[in-house]
Amino acid sequence: MPRTTRSAATPAHGDPAPGRARPAPLRLAALALASLLALTGCQTVAGSEAAKRARAAMATTPEPGATATAEARTACVRATGTGCYTFTQLRGLYGTRTLNDGGNDGAGTTVAALGVVGSPHLAADLRHFSHALGLSAPHLKVVRHKPPRGAKTAPFDEDNAGMLATAREATLDMEALHAMAPRAALVFHQVDLPDVDADGVLDARAAEALAAAMRTVLTEQRPDVLSLSFVMSERGDSADQVASIARELRPVLAEAARAGTTVVAASGDDGASPGSAQAAHLGAKPVRGVAWPASDPSVTAVGGTRVTLDEAGHRRAADTVWNDRGGAPGGGTSVLMRRPRYQDGVRDVTGARRGVPDVSLSASAAGSTMVWFTHAGRGAWVPMLGTSLAAPLFGGIVALAAQRAGHGLGAVNPALYRLGRDGGVRDVTTGDNATEGTSGYRARRGYDLASGLGTVDAGKLVPALVPALAKPE
Repeated sequence: MPRTTRSAATPAHGDPAPGRARPAPLRLAALALASLLALTGCQTVAGSEAAKRARAAMATTPEPGATATAEARTACVRATGTGCYTFTQLRGLYGTRTLNDGGNDGAGTTVAALGVVGSPHLAADLRHFSHALGLSAPHLKVVRHKPPRGAKTAPFDEDNAGMLATAREATLDMEALHAMAPRAALVFHQVDLPDVDADGVLDARAAEALAAAMRTVLTEQRPDVLSLSFVMSERGDSADQVASIARELRPVLAEAARAGTTVVAASGDDGASPGSAQAAHLGAKPVRGVAWPASDPSVTAVGGTRVTLDEAGHRRAADTVWNDRGGAPGGGTSVLMRRPRYQDGVRDVTGARRGVPDVSLSASAAGSTMVWFTHAGRGAWVPMLGTSLAAPLFGGIVALAAQRAGHGLGAVNPALYRLGRDGGVRDVTTGDNATEGTSGYRARRGYDLASGLGTVDAGKLVPALVPALAKPE
């Protein structure tokens, strides 16, 4: 099932989406496939009490004008007890604001995201968000991918929890990409689903539709950057289907990288056991593993950190691996993919398999980030979390490097593994991605399976990335 980034308002894990009743066998299949296809990060701050606080925040947050994000943040912090950071703070944290002010703002590049269902308010929300943060006016195109075999597209239903989650996901993806690369052209590839899939968007057909749209985007559209916020667990009841999809798209992803498209993907929000929440719901034991497409060697897998910031976006403490009531970042070794050559230098950690993640950016519930989102006719600043925030943040940074190069960069992982602190890669050495019932991996000096290489400083990484890619592997 698709699962997305969570806003700070919905339950974090395991609560089935409300909707019309389904026969038990279909319901069990959907729950099992939740560990196959999950939309990472479509969550608000986790837990019932936090959900009440977040709903209160949405009720009390004013309809802000261009300067209201400070007041909205104050209301959000009071209501949820989380960071409620603004993207202005994240732009300061990662150094993109300084780059943007100097003209390195993504102009001339195309950045895209791919997701199911989308949001009917996406364009309007993005315009409001951009105006509130003082960014360049967004240039957004929505490309719709119809259901297969002539199936009818389900109308958007704001009372459907699954559809609401996908709407938040689309909004988060595009606002994060725009915040990092404000003059890049934005494309949201919306995969429409038939009526039978609409009440949770969590079945095998959704996975197949996403895979088909992914192939189309990578072979026909070829953006400079494609950000993916869904995960399909390599292990569990759906392992055979995931292996088939991964095998089919492996050459497509490799060719897209050679043609200049950089694909970034969320590593997941269930720690070292993707789908652990669904396994617990079914009474099954969680199994350590990773998720595709992040595990593909041609993809940059993006994990999550907990950041602690002051008003200007400066760190008040060192970044740690995200692990709180909202979840933890996916990380571990792949059962489908062998270790790529660029990870030979970290073979003591990965062994013979592909290690995930590659890098990590802000994703925690405690350090939530506010997204402008419209629901039931009312817009509000909603605190969000998850690796579906981290992935488009990094995707936007890659777009800045592509602008400098004058062309898409393709696979950036070989360069990332060559660059050290002087090249904008900052080690994360504390925290772990263990979750209830599953032992995880601890951060350490150098590469680890909790944070990857660590986090990034775009001010150093962007100018270093292009020459690093020019060197042979």
